[in-house]
Amino acid sequence: MTSVLGLVFLVIIAIFGKYSLDKLDVEKIGFNFLVYSGFYYLLLGIFSNPNILNILDLSVLKRSEFFFNFVLGWTGFLVGLQLHFKGIKRFPVKYYTLSVGHFFISFFIIYLFLLGLIKLNVLTISYLQALLLSIAGSMGSVLGIGLLVKERTIRSVNAHFLQFTTAFDNVIGVFVLGIVFLVYQLNTLDFKDAFLANSFSYLIVILLAFFYKYLDNEFKTPEEEGLLILGLILIVVGLARYLHNSILFLSFLLGVLIINMKVDTKKILMAVQSWEKPLNFILLFTIGLYMDFHVLTFKMNLLFWGVVLIMLLAKYLAGDFYQRFQLHHRHVEKENKLVLYGMSSLSLAMILDAYFTNHNPILLKLLTLMVLSFYLTNAFVLYVIKVKEKSK
Repeated sequence: MTSVLGLVFLVIIAIFGKYSLDKLDVEKIGFNFLVYSGFYYLLLGIFSNPNILNILDLSVLKRSEFFFNFVLGWTGFLVGLQLHFKGIKRFPVKYYTLSVGHFFISFFIIYLFLLGLIKLNVLTISYLQALLLSIAGSMGSVLGIGLLVKERTIRSVNAHFLQFTTAFDNVIGVFVLGIVFLVYQLNTLDFKDAFLANSFSYLIVILLAFFYKYLDNEFKTPEEEGLLILGLILIVVGLARYLHNSILFLSFLLGVLIINMKVDTKKILMAVQSWEKPLNFILLFTIGLYMDFHVLTFKMNLLFWGVVLIMLLAKYLAGDFYQRFQLHHRHVEKENKLVLYGMSSLSLAMILDAYFTNHNPILLKLLTLMVLSFYLTNAFVLYVIKVKEKSK
C-alpha cells in the first residue's frame, strides 16, 4: 500500500469511528470501555502492523510518520487546553495538593523499584527509559473515571474530586516529560547547543501563540478556527522533529499559552471538539501499527507482570495518602479510590513520542508492555468496582 492510500485509509477509519461512536448506545461498562478506549482501532492497527498482516509496510510507515507525529501533537495540545489559569481558583487548594502528591509519590516509588531492578541487572533499560515508565505509570485513567461517573457508580462528591485528580495528573505528567527531555538533551548534547535549541523551540511556540491571538478575530466559524489550530500544531510538530524535542510537550505548551490568552475560549473548545474523536482513533490505530510483538517472550512476560505489580503497588501506597485527608469532610471510599489504579491512555502516547524522537527499538517493546498494562489495569479496576457495587 502506498503512503497516499495509507493516509486515505486512516481518514476513513477516523470518519467511521466518529460516526459509530456517536450512534452507539450500550449499557455494559466493559463494552463501553473497549469502544471509548479505541480498542477496536488499536486492534485494526495491530492487524495492519508490518509484523502481522503487513497491510501498511515499513516504507509506508516511514513516509507517513509526520502525519502520525501530528496526531501526537494534537493530543498534547488538548492536554494543554486543560490548564486554564483563570479556572484554577474554582478548585480547593486541597485538590491540587492531593493530586500533585499522588502523582509524585507514585512516580518516585515506581522509579526507585525500576532503578533497583536495573542495578541488579534484572532490567536492561536506560535510566531515561525508567523515568519515562515512571511518568507513564503515575498518571490516572481519565477514561475509567469518566465511564464510572456516566453510570453513576461513584458518588458525586468523590466523582468530582477523582475526575479532577486524573485530569490534573495527566497535565503534570506531560510537564514532567518536558523536563526529562530538557535534562536529557542538556546532558547528552553540547550544553550550549542544547540550551539554544530548547530556548529557540520555546520562543517559536510563544510566537505562534501570539500569532494565533492576532488572527483569532479574523476567523468566525469553528471550522476556520480548527484549521488555524491544525496549522499551528503542524508547525510545532515540524519544529519538534527538526530539533529532536518532545512533540507532546511543545504542543502542550502551545495549548497552555493559547487557552490563557485573552481569546474566546468557548470558540477554541468548539473548534477542537469535532476533531477530537477522529484523531484519537487514529492515535490508537497508530499505536497498534508500531507495537512490537517480539516482546512476548518468557523473560518479557516476567518483566511485564513485574512492572504492572510495581505500578499497582505504587498506586496503592499513593492512594493511602488520600485516606489521611478528608474531602469536604468525607473520606474517599475504598472502592472509588481503586479508579486511580488504572493507567492513563496518555501513557501510550508518551512512549510513542519518545520513540519518534530517537527511534530506539526498545521503546516499541516498552510501548507494547504499556498497551497491555493500560487495558489490564483499567479492566481490573472497572470489574472490581462493578462487583463491589452489585454486592451492596
